[in-house]
Order: sequence, then C-alpha cells, then structure tokens
Amino acid sequence: MTRDLCASCTAALRDSQLYLTDFELEEIKEYKQVWYLGQEATKARSSKAAEPQNTKSFNFGYDTKDGFYKIINDHLAFRFEILGVIGAGYSGQVLKCMDHKNMELVAVKVIRNKKRHKALLHRITLWILRELDKNNTANIMDGFWIILLGDLYRAIKGSKHHGLSEKAVKNYTIDVLKCLQLLRKKRVVHGDLKPDNILLYKHGTNTLFIVFLHPSSTDQPVIHTLYYISPEMLLGKRCGPATDMWSLGCTVAELHLGRRLFRGCDTADHFCCIMKVLGVPPPELLIAAPKRHNFFREQKDFRL
Repeated sequence: MTRDLCASCTAALRDSQLYLTDFELEEIKEYKQVWYLGQEATKARSSKAAEPQNTKSFNFGYDTKDGFYKIINDHLAFRFEILGVIGAGYSGQVLKCMDHKNMELVAVKVIRNKKRHKALLHRITLWILRELDKNNTANIMDGFWIILLGDLYRAIKGSKHHGLSEKAVKNYTIDVLKCLQLLRKKRVVHGDLKPDNILLYKHGTNTLFIVFLHPSSTDQPVIHTLYYISPEMLLGKRCGPATDMWSLGCTVAELHLGRRLFRGCDTADHFCCIMKVLGVPPPELLIAAPKRHNFFREQKDFRL
C-alpha cells in the first residue's frame, strides 16, 4: 500500500481480511489511516482471545521471549514496513523501516515489550515531550521513536573519530541538559546516558536532539555502560542526578576528542583509569562506600 493508496480503516478491513491476523483485525480499528499492511510478511497467526497465557506474554507471537519485535516485512502501526534490524540494546531495538506515508527510509527505535521497561518509560517520556519546547521534541507514537539521522555515536564515527566541532558539541550538550533538568524535576535518573542513546531527529529545516529515555526512579537499579559509569556507582553508592552528569561529562569529552575519555577493560581497570586523571576519591566517600573493598585493600591502597 503506497502513499497514493492510503486507506481508511473500513476500506482496509474490507480488502485485506484474508491476510490480516485476528489480532490485527481488532488492532486496525484503532487507526484512522492505513498505509501498509505487511502483506509480504509471514505473520504470527494467533487469536488475542484464544491464546494461552504464556503466548500472550510474548505479545501474541509478535515478540521473542525477551520482548523484542521479530517479524520482518510486517508493519508497525500500519505505516512502517520492517526491512531489518539495525541494532539492539537493553531497552529496545532499532529497526530499518520504510515509511509508507512519506515514502522514505527511516530508523525506528522500538521499546522492549516488558512491563518494567514500558510503564515508567511511557509516563516519563510523554511528560518530557509535553514540557520540552516543540523544537526539541522527537516524534513518538505507540512506543516507537522515529529517528531519521541516527545517534551521536554514529556522528562520532562519521568524523572518523577526530571529534566534532566545538559549536556542535555545545549545541548537543545544551539539548541534553534540558532533558536532564526535566528528569530531575521528576526524581528520575536516565541510567545509561551515552552517545548511542542520544538520538538525532530531523524536523523541517532544523536538526533536533533528544535523549532516548531508559529511565529509572532514584530508588530503583539502573543499567550503566562501563565507559560512562561514575566512580560513586562503581563504589556501590546510590544513584542520583549526579550519576547522569558524570555520564554526560564523559559523553561531551568523547564528542570533542573522538574517543572515549576512560577506557578500562573491567570495573577495576576502569576505576584505575579514572584515578590516574582525578586522583584517589576523598576519604569521606570511601569510608561510606559499600563496594570500596573491590578496589582498595586499605584506604588509598588500590587493588590492582
């Protein structure tokens, strides 16, 4: 179904009942316009009402047991055709798709279909989008982020790891700080801030930036990538807004330098890399640190 063949829900139901699943025949009623139906896909044939509970937990056959979307050539939101998987992470996967409304290739980040990922993510994300200035929000719908320009890690790779201009780094940093400021108001920690999770979005003539949220409230565990984790988190301290600020500092340095600021091969080596630059943490921090014995035999004695 091309752009010229956009159909209403009623017309799509009339013409496509043979290859839509029982689940899709119900789902399509929620959409006013239909651009693509996934006619070429080998669909998951399941009934929303008749499936056993263990199948329902895998999104009626559309997801893997880990909550990732798995049907190639199928549709997303009756608009996007899934062409392949670009990459996957803890909180979701990035799919290469054809947007049949605008007839252009896009990358779509799909949130992992697990309750603990989606509930808080949706609540915080929608609030962030309402609060941010219109020129700093990306297009989110039904759990999908539409990304037209990739992410900051790809931007670094595009510079052949020579780093970005000071002007670009400044603009990116300001936009991320706006998001972090709003997160702090909600007592939420992003938890995995890094170039890969800062997505680039094109809107009109402006290039806009927003963080892809994998948020956690301050009393919940967060997922960190080693190169961007703060010393406090390595020492077992509770996460907070300062955790994200450390990750942002590492990210800004990487944008400018074209390489990671601290590059330890494991937690002990990474902590050592940090201390070579910043010195040993202050005694008052170490005394209260639950995991200090992972790195120190005695105070100021680093365990190699």
